[in-house]
Amino acid sequence: MLSLFRRQAPTPEITFKTRVEKFWDWYSEQSSRLFEVVDRGQSPSLGQEVSAKVDDLLPGFAWVFGPGEGGIGHSFTLSGEGVLHRQLLAIYCVSRAPKLQGWSFYASRQPGSIDGIQLDIGGRKFDPLEVWITPHVDHESRKVDLTVWHPLMSQMDPNQRLGPVFLFLDEVLGEFGTGQWIGEINLDDKRLAEAIPLKELLSFVKKVEADTGWKKLAPGEEATLYRSKQPHDRFLRGDVIVGNTMHPQLIGEYLRAEGLLEDPLRGTGADYVFVSFDAKIMPAGKQVDARAKIEDALDGALKSARSGRLLGGALGVRFAYIDLLLYDGSTSLEIVRDVLTTQGLPTGTAINFFSKEKIRNRIVL
Repeated sequence: MLSLFRRQAPTPEITFKTRVEKFWDWYSEQSSRLFEVVDRGQSPSLGQEVSAKVDDLLPGFAWVFGPGEGGIGHSFTLSGEGVLHRQLLAIYCVSRAPKLQGWSFYASRQPGSIDGIQLDIGGRKFDPLEVWITPHVDHESRKVDLTVWHPLMSQMDPNQRLGPVFLFLDEVLGEFGTGQWIGEINLDDKRLAEAIPLKELLSFVKKVEADTGWKKLAPGEEATLYRSKQPHDRFLRGDVIVGNTMHPQLIGEYLRAEGLLEDPLRGTGADYVFVSFDAKIMPAGKQVDARAKIEDALDGALKSARSGRLLGGALGVRFAYIDLLLYDGSTSLEIVRDVLTTQGLPTGTAINFFSKEKIRNRIVL
């Protein structure tokens, strides 16, 4: 499963929700035929057809056919390939997948087999079956640190050694597994006595999960707290004192761009927006609870309509903020506006776009 079909193509301006609906309508119509072709072992013959449909409706995403859940039937995986912006959209897309006989659907590459896989690096064959690892459970970080050995490691350019390691880890643990479970990686020039073959890593991780009870959440499901040491008023959100987010990458990119962020969702039909309103309307000492009430109302309304989701919120010197991912363009915006009105947000409350290309599209109540 190392290879995924991927293309880039211009697409019409339709919302992400509509794209998803159109894609699954097509897949449902073709599912029996696709299943038969994959079942005959001829899935490569579908590459051009499926890529064209993905390019048209879900540009920038990768896809692959694979085994079905529990080894039954077949699967179709849509992947954001490690790009969190697209991973969140892939998760939404797969959540809308129809139930089709014989098919399983995934929003990330699943753990696979490394048998028969080799990489040619500088004329040398890098075989993952020859990789040995010494795992160490870090209870503080709730991750597994690895010491990695391969007979060719010492002969490779130091700058190239980690590349194949990460490729093979993603294959063994799946697209999300490496980031969720693996901590520090150290390379060693000798195989340690406690080492195990790389192909046994998934079983090791599953045992750690069972023994510790640690639960790893999907991207966009775990909140991160952040603070600003020097709030300012140079651009909107610069006044933030403290916030929480399920998408720290978005917040970091926006702040580094000083409010002029190039649209990370360009061409998908989805939007990142944030609501800004006067922080003074919230009762002193209860700002978090007051904002949470509005957040819950927004999240509930958007999810009920399958039109968006909450990403987090923040408190600033002047404004309070609520961050959202919208899937359905003007329909999503209207839902947000209605909730804000129902919640009694004051005049001047605004729905702002994170992307600089859409700054002028802000909506002010």
